Amino acid sequence: MFRDCLGRLAVVALAAGASSVAQAQVVNQQINQSGGTTHVHIYNNFGGQSAPAPQAALGAAPRGGSYWDHNDSVMVLVADGARRRFYYHRPRPGMAEAGARSGSLLFDGVRRGNTYSGTATVFAGACGTFTYTVDGYVVADRRVVMRGMAPRVDRRTCGVFDHRPDELAFDLM
Repeated sequence: MFRDCLGRLAVVALAAGASSVAQAQVVNQQINQSGGTTHVHIYNNFGGQSAPAPQAALGAAPRGGSYWDHNDSVMVLVADGARRRFYYHRPRPGMAEAGARSGSLLFDGVRRGNTYSGTATVFAGACGTFTYTVDGYVVADRRVVMRGMAPRVDRRTCGVFDHRPDELAFDLM
């Protein structure tokens, strides 16, 4: 199947939580509709400073972190120095329908004192994923609350048409 897709895909981004093939198909469709040429680019960032953990890209939630509830999804928080990453361990059904899988990265950022800042992800089904900036605070090391302006995605065109206030709350399980 991969070989069949190679000629049609515009971009395959091997990143945690990204529905790479779906994103590439959308980009490819947009390029073809505009009469452009399709090129295939494969990015493998494993081992880079900002790269996700390899097991996350393979669909398995990282081990060794703490477990948190986020809107009825079970998350894994992985701490590495100041860096903090929340991955889906068991996404709730609605998030699974939107493309989140075990190992999908929801938040990547840093903790400084009792504050968090970084990038969160919106899962938009066949349109792939979209990121936005968030920041927030820690409550007694048992709750993390972050806010940002999440992109609103038109599921027909896969374009961002607006932004909305969003709050991400995580409660230690």
